[in-house]
Amino acid sequence: MSLPTGPLPPEYEAWTFPGGGAVARRDVAPAVRSALAASGSLYAWAAARPEREAFAGRGAAYGVSLGGVGAVVRHARRGGYVIAPLLGDRFVGRPRFFRELAWSRYLSGAGVATPAFLAGVWTRSGVVHRADVATERVSGRDLAAFFFEGAAPSDAERTAALRAVGALVRRLHDARVVHPDLQLRNVLVGGTPLGAWLLDIDSCRGGGTRSRGRNLRRFFRSWEKWNRTAGPRLTAADRRVFESAYAEAAA
Repeated sequence: MSLPTGPLPPEYEAWTFPGGGAVARRDVAPAVRSALAASGSLYAWAAARPEREAFAGRGAAYGVSLGGVGAVVRHARRGGYVIAPLLGDRFVGRPRFFRELAWSRYLSGAGVATPAFLAGVWTRSGVVHRADVATERVSGRDLAAFFFEGAAPSDAERTAALRAVGALVRRLHDARVVHPDLQLRNVLVGGTPLGAWLLDIDSCRGGGTRSRGRNLRRFFRSWEKWNRTAGPRLTAADRRVFESAYAEAAA
């Protein structure tokens, strides 16, 4: 299975400006244009908003209102212990947020919840570019925060969260897709009833049965790492809840 490609979806528009360009959902495009005119970059605009809410991660991200839509704006940065220190926020080729847009639409069509893509902006310097991305804000906490930060969730909350995440990951795999960085920070849980969303999807790729096994092992390595570093809050019984929900959600 390969990532679908083609023209920009009709609900999005694209434009260029000296040194870069942007793509945005039509309902937020005027706000993106205004932000660029005011601050030069979408990320700088979000960082300067007095009402912003900051989120920790691979560099700060900001929760803001973008044209009346709740959004999270982040500056694209490389991951990995080798590449990140060398290249930081510099990329070559087509901006990765085009992959994020395509995966967002594909996964949503397959029943895999992920925050909607709102906008991406890139600026070029020679052969490299830097980029900012805005996605629709979803109210909730990632799994690491849910289980390991603050008071532990109740038995009912932890069961609901793990069942939602197990079903989410099974739908991802039934769509023949894997998330190479499937870990606790990249799954968000929240809402009533409790639901789950997949984050950081621009690295997704197609994968079959063997790939899904490796993907699950990656997820449980993250699980055990958090238990080692922050205290054993995720138990063998929790894993059975996740695995049961994963099995029951078979397409």
